[in-house]
Amino acid sequence: MTNAQSLLVQLCTLPKIVYLDSSDFSDLSAAESNLSNDSRTVLAALRASVANGTAKCLLSGIHLSEAVHATDNPLHKQAAVRRASLMQELCCHNFVRLPHEVMRLELEKAISGRSDGRLSEEELFSAKSEWFGLSITPQLNRRRGLATAELEKQIAHFPRNKRRKLKSEWRLSNESGRARWRSLLQRNQAPQEFPFNLLSNQFVMDWLVGDRSDDDFHARLIEILNDPKGLVECVLDLTDERDTIYGLLRNQGVQIFSSIEASLQSVLEAAGGLIDLGHNEAVAKALRQAIQPTELRRTLVSQLAETSVENFDDREISRLIATCPSVSVFLNMYVAYAHSVVESNLQRWRSGKRSVVAREPSDFGDMMHAVYAPYCDMFRCDAYFASLLKQDANIKHRVVDRRKLCSLYSP
Repeated sequence: MTNAQSLLVQLCTLPKIVYLDSSDFSDLSAAESNLSNDSRTVLAALRASVANGTAKCLLSGIHLSEAVHATDNPLHKQAAVRRASLMQELCCHNFVRLPHEVMRLELEKAISGRSDGRLSEEELFSAKSEWFGLSITPQLNRRRGLATAELEKQIAHFPRNKRRKLKSEWRLSNESGRARWRSLLQRNQAPQEFPFNLLSNQFVMDWLVGDRSDDDFHARLIEILNDPKGLVECVLDLTDERDTIYGLLRNQGVQIFSSIEASLQSVLEAAGGLIDLGHNEAVAKALRQAIQPTELRRTLVSQLAETSVENFDDREISRLIATCPSVSVFLNMYVAYAHSVVESNLQRWRSGKRSVVAREPSDFGDMMHAVYAPYCDMFRCDAYFASLLKQDANIKHRVVDRRKLCSLYSP
């Protein structure tokens, strides 16, 4: 067998990389009695192909944040648990880094002079000690420090010798000191804020008094965070924690999206005023010219890159993006999206409606999902964003409808 033939055989035996839409997880995890026949067929194909190793489903932080967010509505809580359970079943530990981190790492490679910014599988996937690429290490020593500071406050009025004696008695390095702290903590609740309330009170108490190490704490916390079903169950009735987790997984992306969205919004609002003056054709021309890929490229790269690109000319910015598959896909999709928004508003204005069409908050999440498209053999998203992504010749063949998933497995 030649090297080329050997490589072909190897490629044919690699599992298909599949990225499901959030709606897929929602629909396919419906209660058994509510599953449609089509959903049953697709679900059976996914389960069989994952089980026999011919497919690998990816889980992103955007997927999980949407499942966590769904628990806001009491009527949707059990559905959210089922969705998270299916994520765990199909995706195992195939957690990918957050979208902004994927793009940042690609740009880091390109800026360093690499000819291809594409990430390896090891770079794309979150390490077992991470949570979607995030290093979740709460300020553990600070929490212990707060307890010590409170003791200092309580004994400040005593004479120096008395304070010294009390500090010695309460020292965590002594067994008797730990016993005193444990007795005190049993009378007062252990820390209740995130992430401490994901752990049992007993575990937190053991850690606070020093019977468990920081490494023990971190390992247990990561175990919980990387268990989608268990995590969703933990936060079902914890409103603040749902918001915290949602924010951790999405805030950085929201900031990036807001920075490139601001220019489009200002142009649309200004155009609305001109329409009232009857300048229809002038507005149409101005709106189309306002969508400048060159400026969008620079804005996006400057938001993502850790290295300043202020002195990079437009040609160099274009080179960077061309070597970064996810950055390129995101930018091309956003340009297509902006054109779509412009055309939608123009049609409204021509029919006599003067208001600016509001973008849906969910649009941001759909855009962030698209970052993973270049790394997948089968990428799923809703019909509107599929139409935008298919305008990109580099990935249009990767964007599939749900029925295509059935081809993953043939009994």
